[in-house]
This record gives sequence, structure tokens and C-alpha cells, in this order.
Amino acid sequence: MTSTSLTLHCIGRRAETHDVTSWQFVAVDGHLPAVLAGQCVTLHTEIDGQPQCRAYTLSSSPQDPCWQVTIKDVGRVSHHLHQSLQVGDQIRADGPFGDFNLTALPCERPLLLSAGSGITPMWAMLRDELARRPDADIRFVHSARSPADVIFATELAALAEAHPGVRHALVLERVQEDAPVDHPWVGRLSPAMLKELAPDLLGRHVYLCGPAPYMVAVSTMLAELGLPAAQLHQESFGLPAVTSGAAPVAAVDDHFWLTLTKSGKKVKILPGQTLLAALEEAGERINAACRAGVCGSCRCTTTGDIDRQSVATLTPAELEQGVVLACSCTARGDIGLDC
Repeated sequence: MTSTSLTLHCIGRRAETHDVTSWQFVAVDGHLPAVLAGQCVTLHTEIDGQPQCRAYTLSSSPQDPCWQVTIKDVGRVSHHLHQSLQVGDQIRADGPFGDFNLTALPCERPLLLSAGSGITPMWAMLRDELARRPDADIRFVHSARSPADVIFATELAALAEAHPGVRHALVLERVQEDAPVDHPWVGRLSPAMLKELAPDLLGRHVYLCGPAPYMVAVSTMLAELGLPAAQLHQESFGLPAVTSGAAPVAAVDDHFWLTLTKSGKKVKILPGQTLLAALEEAGERINAACRAGVCGSCRCTTTGDIDRQSVATLTPAELEQGVVLACSCTARGDIGLDC
């Protein structure tokens, strides 16, 4: 993984919704590394004197003079940043990294599907694509709980109005009966909605990002609609789901032993449980930022039978040596682990 460690200076902070905030940064040394729209950075902070880190997708585009991260107030590190990170502060960052972007995975007519905070890479990719192809044919469907939870709502509407090739829709789980704006798409994203919003679905490449349950439901829906697997590109926030072909060899109520080779300590790990979750449950500290199998910060070396749900940032040589991403790896039996 190629990335840079640098110190960022916060030059702006803006509330996007009741629980989502964006921060804008420049580099203290005056030079921000080149970035691809959709990539992530890892922010480092301290909570109660203990170092903590978390990976966040940049919501800024490569054309912007600064970096922007847009963070929902959920989780310990994110809550801490909401409470403490102010204009004028400095924070250490690593990055950028990640392969989920339209530059690495280009197509002529993308369909962007997102939910919740999953809009952040899509917003960056949409703006970058339109900067390079102002007349691009793009469909953008975003799902949220309510109108108050839609991130970048005003900016997205303005961008779509300025670019006739962009058609966007908001799918809202609920709206007030007396809402001043009529929302035609209420409920959860369905096959019928997709067919109407993107009738040429099978001729598009789909870029998908959001919480794990949304990702599973929508990827299953797309497969049932006949979208070829090669036309689906996805990134999730949260632990990846165990694939159907990765069934453990033990009974569901059984467990395996994860042995830490340096200390000899044995940790229980359940079938389908990630190495990271088992370690944290046992009180073991491990560096983990994205928790979604994309940043590579939780690399460990294993011995034994395992299943990888992500191999992002890992080289063929590392895979041969047993290197895994603890946040997206499960055990099929007793294993050894060196972190």
C-alpha cells in the first residue's frame, strides 16, 4: 500500500445534518498528496491518552484545493472528533488509499447507489466525473431515513440541475405527511424502483456503498435483476458479510482457538466472527482504521485454515505467506496469529 503520513491543519467545519459534520483540511507543509475521488484517509487522534485511528472517505474531489472528510457521529472515534476537532486544530493523517473509484474502475454510464454515510465517496466521484465529462450520463440513487438525514441534499440537487445528464433520486424510509416537498420514492430501494430509475440497468456499471445490511440487500437484488458480477463495484462501511461459500467447519454453537504466537495467549473465536472482533472482545489492542477491508492497517500473519472477505492492499506474495486483514478474515478452525 502506497500512502503518505502528514499533518493536516483544519481550516473549516460545517454541519451537514443533525449528526453529520464535514471538516476541511490543508497540509501543514503546504502539499497534499494526489488523490483519486473515492479514496480514504486514516485520521489519528487520542482518547483518554490512548492512540486511536479511523479511516474516512474523502468527500472532496481531486479538483478541490483542500481535503474534506464528512463524518457521522457514531462510534467512539467519530464521536470524539465531533466533540473536539475544531478549526485551527492539527491532526495526523495517513493516505490516501483505496481502489474504489471511477478512475480505477471507469465506465461510460455509471449508476451510483448509496445509503447513509456511503454517499461520501459517491459525492466525490460524481463531482470528479462531471469535472472531466460535464455531459456524462450518470444515475445517482441515495437512500436515507428521512429528509433531515440526506447529506449534501442541496448541493446534489444543484449539481443535477446544472448537468442534464445527471438524474438523481432520494429514497426515503419515511417522510412527514405534511412535508412541503413531495418525495415519490418512499420506503426502501426495491427492484421496481431500480427498473424505473435505471431502465438500462444491465448496460451500466454499478458503484455501491453503504452500511452492511444495505450492501447485502442491494447486491442480492442486483444479481436477481441479472446484473453481471463484473459490473458491480462496491465498498462497505462496517464489517463485511461472510460469503455463502465460507461456511465454517464447526457447529454454529462451537468455537475455535486463536493463538497469539508472540504471547501464547489463546482467544476464543466463533464461526463467522472476524479476527478483529475476537481480539477486541478479548481485550487485545490491534491497529484498525477502516474496519471494512480497504485500508490495510490491521494486517496480521496467520497459520491455519481461514477465509478472507477482502484482500485489498495485499500482494500475491503476502497472500502466499498467510497475511490477512483482521477486520475481514474469519477462521475455519484453530489458527495462529502474529500481529
